[in-house]
Amino acid sequence: MEKDSQGENYVPKDAYYGLQSYRAFENFKISGMQIHPLMNHSYLLLKKAAALANKKLNVLAPQKADVIILAIDSLLAMDFQKHFIIDVFQAGGGDSQNTNTNEVIANKANELLGGELGRYDYIKPDDHVNMSQSTNDTYPTVMQLTTLSMSRDLVIELGMLAQAFERKSQEFAHVSKIGRTHLQDAAPMRLGLEFSAYHATMEQIKDLLCQAQGYLRILGIGGSTIGTGLNVPHGFRGAIITFLQELFHDPQLTLTANLFASSQSQLPMMVYSNALRICALELTRILNDLRLLNSGPHSGFGEVVLSASQLELGNQVMFKILGNDNAMALAMQAGQLELNAMMPLMSQLALESTQLLTHALHALREHCINGIRANIERCEKYTSQVSQLPAALIPIIGYDKAVEITRQAVLSKKTVQELLKETKLLTEDQINRFMRIKNLSI
Repeated sequence: MEKDSQGENYVPKDAYYGLQSYRAFENFKISGMQIHPLMNHSYLLLKKAAALANKKLNVLAPQKADVIILAIDSLLAMDFQKHFIIDVFQAGGGDSQNTNTNEVIANKANELLGGELGRYDYIKPDDHVNMSQSTNDTYPTVMQLTTLSMSRDLVIELGMLAQAFERKSQEFAHVSKIGRTHLQDAAPMRLGLEFSAYHATMEQIKDLLCQAQGYLRILGIGGSTIGTGLNVPHGFRGAIITFLQELFHDPQLTLTANLFASSQSQLPMMVYSNALRICALELTRILNDLRLLNSGPHSGFGEVVLSASQLELGNQVMFKILGNDNAMALAMQAGQLELNAMMPLMSQLALESTQLLTHALHALREHCINGIRANIERCEKYTSQVSQLPAALIPIIGYDKAVEITRQAVLSKKTVQELLKETKLLTEDQINRFMRIKNLSI
């Protein structure tokens, strides 16, 4: 049994979480989903940075700071996830998770000193572990740091997918095909150029995501309650950001210029989510293109051969990410006055989307894009039949005659080359020179 100002209740004797965490667990039995381990890992690192900063500023006794740091290191070295029991859906703007983290660290620290779990005789969750902090500044900081950490694998996967498209653009560089607008024949082109466009798009998306990461690096730690800096000692912000840079291996982490804005607005998370949305939209377009080019085998385009099932899987993941971004937008605008209480939902959405997209890109690249083959016979068949080739004749015979040749070709079901011979508008040598597919495509 544990006891606090609200009463007493049963807590498992070997649990590092405490009574307040258990109450939150009982109150928020919503989804059955635990907070992502990486989020808990980041919270532990933040608490370590805070202890180091408080020790440096002499506001926390060195002996207490050292045992807190030792406790955190011990937790990081073990399977700590079972001690974090809060549902991903929680009230209080993340207060329950902050409390859970404080209790786990305090109990571990007291255990290391030979104390009894749940008593907090030497290290207290609020007075020592949470010193110079508030849920108002720690939760958004951890949310951004966790999202940033997880996004690094996504950036790598985007780069690898871009490279896969680039390899295919080179492989298909000499394959002629018909480019289409409005799903109608437009002009000859190379199949490799189509894939080079996909490569360029993925590179742009990767750059966009890297820009969004820059917003995630701007942290409001040290703002304490709603950005006031209440109970935060002078020099704490400068000290903790240095330790965070070291612990998260990111020298680009920096402090926000306006702590109140950091408390009110979760703009960094929305910018990041929007980057994921744009990625999902562009990938949906590309996957739809590939499905269309792969359609057939007898009555469709059939210009490429690939694993269509992976494209359908990819589309479903993209739709989920788009839905998550819509929920993120609702959560962002729901913030009121000095705090956005919807941050737990925002963190869950960002991490889920990042993980889904990372895994989907890997699967698409490995099981689909890398194995795409060009149906050269089908591509050549279409290019030999197309009636839009006279567009190349406009500079030679003029617009009106080129259009008339096109119209007659459609009506007579003859090729443009045949009509040019019949009308004697061009010599056979000129026809071969100007109308050859390879000369018409870039």
